[in-house]
This record gives sequence, C-alpha cells and structure tokens, in this order.
Amino acid sequence: MAYKLDGAKFETLEDLVEALYPIYSAEMSLEEFKKYCEEHAEKS
Repeated sequence: MAYKLDGAKFETLEDLVEALYPIYSAEMSLEEFKKYCEEHAEKS
C-alpha cells in the first residue's frame, strides 16, 4: 500500500515519516507526526 501526503508518495508509512518529519519537526514531536500521517495520508 502506498501513502501520499503533501503531494509526495511513498511505498510505506515509515518512508513517509522518515522523509517528511524534518519539515514538521518544529511543529510536532515524532510520535505526533506519526499519528498525523496515519490520520491524514491518502492510502492507495
């Protein structure tokens, strides 16, 4: 299953978190970002 967030598509949720977390790190903790991704990423 692929995951898409902010126009970027990744093969796994872990790849998405690893790639995009630096952008969000000032706004939320890693755990908060993982939860955000689970709730907001498009699954395909």
